[in-house]
Amino acid sequence: MKIQVFSAEQQGVGAFDGGKFLEQRAISFPGEKTAVDRVGSLFYWAWGKASEVSEIGMHPHKAFEIVTYVIDGLVEHQDSLGSLETVTNGGAQVIQAGSGVYHAEAFRRAGSEAMQIWFEPHLSQTVKKPAAYHQYEHEKFSIRHIAGATLKTVIGGDSPIKLDADVNMYDWSLEPGSEFSYTLTPSRPLTFLVIRGQGTSELAAEKLQAWSHKDFAIVQATMEGETLHLRADSDQGLRIIAIEVPEDPGYTLYHK
Repeated sequence: MKIQVFSAEQQGVGAFDGGKFLEQRAISFPGEKTAVDRVGSLFYWAWGKASEVSEIGMHPHKAFEIVTYVIDGLVEHQDSLGSLETVTNGGAQVIQAGSGVYHAEAFRRAGSEAMQIWFEPHLSQTVKKPAAYHQYEHEKFSIRHIAGATLKTVIGGDSPIKLDADVNMYDWSLEPGSEFSYTLTPSRPLTFLVIRGQGTSELAAEKLQAWSHKDFAIVQATMEGETLHLRADSDQGLRIIAIEVPEDPGYTLYHK
């Protein structure tokens, strides 16, 4: 198993609406100098929080797929398709930009916290499709509770979100002292952000990897059957947003 860990200082930063909305970018805009440029079809991942009500005005997108996942608060979406929707804690908004769309975002509650994640599908095919917007409330997602762990599937499996890109996305919350194991696939790196608390994972006998708030990680199996074992700190819980994509999606990737 190969694990790369990147601290908040190694990640990108961003600000909108005069600094009212600040974000940590695990994977920053193409061309920006950050530790990780992309992982397979995953080529942008921002985690932001609004200090007060804030807005990002109308701007265009084309071909790729955009997922906004709300950690807390109230996020509004408006687009050139005529959509005007809001989503709150645990909900998601999905733009499949296709042949082109304009959209705007607003954070209608101070403290609103969300992630925006961009995936690259087969562009020569998706660019021919009309743009589409879909919204999903928290209650629509599959959630399992196992021995102190709350496991939510955001994309993949029985999730209502269906993308053209091959993606699995999870929201894992572990109570203090609880454990969870995830089986890795050699050709599918697992990336994740620690958004709450701290914990550890076992790498080998008597060797631990420590996880801290704001860490970004890329975990890659080197052989079949390897498992990532996570354990939350005994005094704090541990919450991780994880994304798994294939190293090679089977088509040429254009955004570098």
